Amino acid sequence: MSTLIRRLAAIASAHAAIGQVSPTQSTLIRATLRGIKRVHGMAQAQAKPITLAMLRTLVRSCPEHSVVRTARDRALLLVGFAGGFRRSELVRIAPADLVFSRSGVTVTLRRSKTDPHSRGRTVALPYGLGTLCAVKALKKWLDILQREREDAELRPMFRRVDRYGRVGGALGDAAVGSILRDRMLASGLKADGFSAHSLRAGLVTAAAQAGATTWAIQRQTGHRSECTVHRYIRGISPFKMNASKTALRF
Repeated sequence: MSTLIRRLAAIASAHAAIGQVSPTQSTLIRATLRGIKRVHGMAQAQAKPITLAMLRTLVRSCPEHSVVRTARDRALLLVGFAGGFRRSELVRIAPADLVFSRSGVTVTLRRSKTDPHSRGRTVALPYGLGTLCAVKALKKWLDILQREREDAELRPMFRRVDRYGRVGGALGDAAVGSILRDRMLASGLKADGFSAHSLRAGLVTAAAQAGATTWAIQRQTGHRSECTVHRYIRGISPFKMNASKTALRF
């Protein structure tokens, strides 16, 4: 069942990339999947969420990584986390999609998995504290990028960086997870169970722990369903933010 879901997700992503409606959204496909779930059930394989403590560790300098690569990695991870972006959304962002202000930066996503008609949506990244500031990390990476490329404004901003710190072509979707896991191993963290989706799951979980409303989380991540958001919120004790505890003032 999990293999089938991954293949359907790949089909949906491919159609979204070319601005077409995915056949996976058809009534027949949805009805068939519901029938399979009722008969066989489905255990969802969920990526472990990146915590704030882990993120602080990941953005530290690594002796084996160049200054350029470190700047790229910091911006990629912090922007991916703060925006709650899907990996396909993250690698498509270009400098032309950014608007900086005193409050932070807004990112215009021109298309995404849940936006097959490319209507676009805007995600705000506010200034953060200390090493977890996505806006400052992004500015530093853009400074490097603009020195490297004359056409940097229109091309995807997250690029390959070789061992000598030279900037290459745009990253593919799969590179986000590879960079995250490589950074985890270089920082002494265990990478089992973590993927690019861990950044998105980490933002949702951390926001929920901090008391953010479901609609605020949905506005940031682009989730259309509250049920989907609830599945992302994990690692929180059922006794925390408990409705009964709040109502009865325990």
